[in-house]
Amino acid sequence: MRHLLSILLFLSRLSGISSAQNTIAETIFRLNYNQKYDSAQTLLQQKQSHINLIYFAVLDIDGSYWKNVTGPDTPNYEDFESVLEKYNPENAASDEEKIIQLITLSYRLRYQLKRFQFINAISTRKKTVELFDELKSKAGSLSPDQQELFSLYNALIVYFDNYLKPFWVNDKQANMDEAIQIMEKLSYSNQIIVQTLSSYFVAKIHLKYEKSPDKAKVHFAWLVKTYPSNHKFSEYLQECD
Repeated sequence: MRHLLSILLFLSRLSGISSAQNTIAETIFRLNYNQKYDSAQTLLQQKQSHINLIYFAVLDIDGSYWKNVTGPDTPNYEDFESVLEKYNPENAASDEEKIIQLITLSYRLRYQLKRFQFINAISTRKKTVELFDELKSKAGSLSPDQQELFSLYNALIVYFDNYLKPFWVNDKQANMDEAIQIMEKLSYSNQIIVQTLSSYFVAKIHLKYEKSPDKAKVHFAWLVKTYPSNHKFSEYLQECD
């Protein structure tokens, strides 16, 4: 699965994201992670034409995941599934649509594992690998912002792809460890979106899958400090003790 990172090169066709777009995206992102979902969604829709399509999808899907799956005491799985379907056309034609499909698959895989839908998760893993294989021959160059964001999602997919492999696969743990190391490194990114997502993903992996609460605690402590209105981060931090 190491070749999956080659997909990053393919994204060179995508336009760079201006500082103004970054500011809008970061504002929406902070609203979501402080659990102010309605304000975030209103601003996201108002500024849609000013946000790169891929970043728009990330903000929309990730915001819905928080609003409907992770954040509430009573999840609304149906609403989250409807958002996933919106970004999962049967016949993605453009390059951007295929990249968005990859991001969508990463959330679908996490969602299915969270709900113990292991048969569905195996099917999702298969679709993800097939899509990576289709796109891996693309080449080019990336802006630093894009490279960090997609390095993160690639690492997340690699981790859960290997997590679902049989325990006797030789490179299973090595690939998972490498993916964790990438996320750990990205948790110190200068981009608040990448830094937050990386910190959260790797913290949840340490806590729920690797059974390493001490490692998770470092990241959850930072998340609590950065997003004081997010009660879930406080709950996860307490769970690490």
